[in-house]
Amino acid sequence: MKAEISVITTVLNCKDFIRESIESILTQTFRDFEYIIVDDGSQDGTTEIIREIAGRDSRIVPVYLDRNIGRVSSLNTALNISAGRYIAIQDADDVSMPERLFRQYNFLEENSDYLLVGSNIFIIDEKGKIISKPLRPEKDNELKFSLLFKCTFANPSIMYRKKILTDNNIQYEENFNHAEDFRLISLINSMGKVHNIKDILIEHRRHGKNNSIINYDKLNSGSTLIVRENFRQLGIEISEERALRIRKLFASKGIDKDNIAEDIKYLFSAVKEFQFRYRTEKNKEVIKTLKRMLKWLGKKNVIMKPEYLSLYNSILTYYLKETFFLKK
Repeated sequence: MKAEISVITTVLNCKDFIRESIESILTQTFRDFEYIIVDDGSQDGTTEIIREIAGRDSRIVPVYLDRNIGRVSSLNTALNISAGRYIAIQDADDVSMPERLFRQYNFLEENSDYLLVGSNIFIIDEKGKIISKPLRPEKDNELKFSLLFKCTFANPSIMYRKKILTDNNIQYEENFNHAEDFRLISLINSMGKVHNIKDILIEHRRHGKNNSIINYDKLNSGSTLIVRENFRQLGIEISEERALRIRKLFASKGIDKDNIAEDIKYLFSAVKEFQFRYRTEKNKEVIKTLKRMLKWLGKKNVIMKPEYLSLYNSILTYYLKETFFLKK
């Protein structure tokens, strides 16, 4: 019989963490899974660890590549041989809590209109010490709004229906190298409902060799293209430079004083269009963003420049209406 879940890990030179990561999947309370591990040409001893563990657990489907083909191609290699109805992502340096697969599988089984589910996470250091506990949106409408600007889901926490990929000829895309996860999640999100489980089901390890650190510029470039496409889907055209500035605003990476008013005008247009199209219930992420927009404009600018005051008043009025809606 085919396994219900295909867990996918791609790995390149991760000998310090790969054993703990694999074991966290093998000790899941949910047992009906295959575990596809694509070793993308590791040279540091990772391969030997995988061979050892795979030799004692038949659920592991190891793929050993003799040369490095990159994460995107490795992910697609795993997808192409996967047999499960659901795909779960496990990064090679992260740890899944014992109930992770069980909780996510049950959610998707009980909610047929949902395509993808993630969870909250702990961020841990190299020694496993908890650094932080970032809280993410949970509801579909809040996630959809947040995904306009950033990858709200913790990628190593996601599980999704494989059928949505096969039915729509979707794979991970080289054009979005190092932002391929954000791209895939965005595409799935555009086709149906998504959810984030409130509880913490993943420990995400942060260290100097994280892909998001080493390849930050490429990740940021790919993510900026996705933001532009998200705006385009709302009927709003923005430049790559504006998309990058808006991403920096949401990441608290700085305000471009020369462009802040125009950037916020475009952002405000996106907020209003999103609410016009997708308002189904209260959206705390919209409220939070409107509040931040008022702050980004700056008190001094609002006092000194008439155009800032006009924009500020428009956003404030909309914010008050949304806040009232939120309390209903």
